[in-house]
Amino acid sequence: MIEKALIELASIIGVGLLMSGVARMLKQPLIIGYIAAGIILGPNLLNVVESKDAISTFAQLGIVILLFMVGLNLSPKVFREVGKVSLLTGLGQIVFTSLLSFFISYSLGYSIINSAYIAIALTFSSTIIIMKILSDKGDIDTLYGRISIGFLLVQDVIAMILLALISSFSAKSTDDSLSILGMGAIVGVIALLIPISIHVFPKIMKSVAKSQEYLLLFSFGWCLLLAVTFHKLNFSMEIGALLAGVTLSISPYRHEIVSKMKPLRDFFIFLFFISLGSNMIFSNLEGNIMPIIIFSIFILIGKPLIMLIIMGGWVIQKKLVLWRA
Repeated sequence: MIEKALIELASIIGVGLLMSGVARMLKQPLIIGYIAAGIILGPNLLNVVESKDAISTFAQLGIVILLFMVGLNLSPKVFREVGKVSLLTGLGQIVFTSLLSFFISYSLGYSIINSAYIAIALTFSSTIIIMKILSDKGDIDTLYGRISIGFLLVQDVIAMILLALISSFSAKSTDDSLSILGMGAIVGVIALLIPISIHVFPKIMKSVAKSQEYLLLFSFGWCLLLAVTFHKLNFSMEIGALLAGVTLSISPYRHEIVSKMKPLRDFFIFLFFISLGSNMIFSNLEGNIMPIIIFSIFILIGKPLIMLIIMGGWVIQKKLVLWRA
């Protein structure tokens, strides 16, 4: 059993190394090579990936570590700098993109319900992919990187609220009360984390950082603790990991934590994209080729234009305020 798993892992790493090398030669992000490797290893071609549960677990762990490391770069100062523009950009993008996506879907002959689902799918961006690209390029600390992360977080929060509301409407009244209690518990946890990160963690980290191994174990354990806590409250593990990173972002040892966790993140994120590629389904493409092309053009061109218009309006407004002052 162990030998079979090792052979499968070796095959995954070998094909992933080959395809990521091709992506690097073509000057493309490595994640394109990872996804291509997953497609090759999946049931569509070689059908090598059999331990899907184990790989999915590792993939989820990679996402948790990635969000934790992003949180380490999001100090309260960052939220003060880009919080307002991220909120307005995120909300504006959701409103305009969802309306245009719904109109396009309905014009293509989809029902109102199906058009609504397609609009939701096209509106929310992949936080994992964008944050991975920003991290690889070293642009998380740049202004546009912080704004991008900000409006992605706005999207994630709104998505969580929508999912909570949908589950509440589809469940019984007792489940509704549990959902409300869960949201209240989340607010309580976040309120508790603020004084802990300001008054408690600086003293703890000073003692923990005396041992580099202990610093890694403490940071990783804190990340998993908050991730599991949010999961138990029926919320996203990724948001819990992100908040775990934010609570440590004011620590002077955050750069050491990032450098030690980066290898773990890279390996598990690699497995995430392998899993993503291996689960892609390419059946019935012929009957949907035209909607696929139209939606792809909208995502590649339409969404960036919407973001540019919103950001341009924000810049013009700021200039008018300064001019009037």
